[in-house]
Order: sequence, then C-alpha cells, then structure tokens
Amino acid sequence: MSNQVSIDAELVKYLQATGYRSDPVIDKLVDETLALGNLSSMQIAPEQGQFLEIIVKILNANSCLEIGRFTGLSSLCIARGLPERGKLITIDNSDEFLSMAEKYWKMAKQETKIESIIGDGVDVLQSMIDRQQSFDFVFIDADKNNYPHYYELSLKLLKPNGILIIDNMLWHGDVADENKTDKQTKTIRALNKKIQTDERINFSLLPLSDGLSFIRKK
Repeated sequence: MSNQVSIDAELVKYLQATGYRSDPVIDKLVDETLALGNLSSMQIAPEQGQFLEIIVKILNANSCLEIGRFTGLSSLCIARGLPERGKLITIDNSDEFLSMAEKYWKMAKQETKIESIIGDGVDVLQSMIDRQQSFDFVFIDADKNNYPHYYELSLKLLKPNGILIIDNMLWHGDVADENKTDKQTKTIRALNKKIQTDERINFSLLPLSDGLSFIRKK
C-alpha cells in the first residue's frame, strides 16, 4: 500500500513556500512570464527548476538537451547545474519568447552555456541522431502529442546511465480520470504505461508540480 500523501491546495501552498529557495533572477523571470496571462501555464514551477539544477549537478553532466524552451526558466536552471564549460542545447519551434529568455540567461551569467535551436523538435532530434550526438541529460516539456516521439528519440540520444526527465506527466490529474479522453490526456496516459513496462530504463513518476517522469537509461 502506498503512503503517498494527498496533495491539496493548502499543501501546494506550503510546498511553494518552503520547497523553493527564492532567487532574484528566477523570481523576475516568473513574474514577467505571469504577465503573459494564460500562456504562463506553460512555464515550469520554480521548485521544478530547482530540482533540475540539482539533478544536473549530481549527474556531473556536461552535455544537456532541452525540448521546449518557452521563456527560458528550465534552460536557466539546467545551465546553472552545468560546469563552466558545460553546454545546453535547447530546442523550440518558435523564437517568440527567445529574446526574453536570453535576457534572463544573460542576467544570470549563463548565456555562454546555452545554444538555442529553432525548429521542429522531431526533425532536430533526428538530425542529432544522424550526426551521432549524445547527451548526459535530457528534459522534455513541449507539445504533448509528440511526447511519444520525443521519448524514443531522446533515449537514442542519451548516453548509458543518462537521465531523462519529462514534465506534465500527471497532466493536471486528468491521467487518473478515465472519463478524460482528449488526445493529449490519452497520449500522456499511454506514455506513462509504456514507461512503466520499458525494460530499457529505470524510472520513477514523481508528483512534483504537474508530475515529472524521472528516467535512467540502462
């Protein structure tokens, strides 16, 4: 039997208040992103970014890949976990918020670690595979309907013992509601099942913010 605590609104407030150490650059980036309105929901939570930074440091990663940049919070946190000569390549299909992201990368003195690529995620990943690139760490937070493709392509790009983290894997709780049958929910629900039985990896599904799938490639 699981001893998983039920996460209600009050506990979420507590986690946000005590599970994240305030950072002036990140706080400014979060505030500017919130000003975008409904679009701001695409940004990871600051406590998730803090988690990504720690994992990259523990992994002693030198090469990282991100699929889905938005306003650059996750990019910034991943870059902070890298050593001075480490490199993060971030992929997004639009440059709409790139200047905003770059402003905060520079403010945090992380801009030299980050290379931004604009293009279709599947195409860019396949091109990297064709060129035999590889990475220590991959983070996926992009269009949900392509998650199964990003998952398979990312596993090909990951080094053995590399870490893959996928955001939104609890999808507002909809994955647990069988009455939710929209395409995005069904796609994420199916990917969770696939990960559960995939013998190529070890994994843990973490209830951090909207859910992180934490995956180690064997």
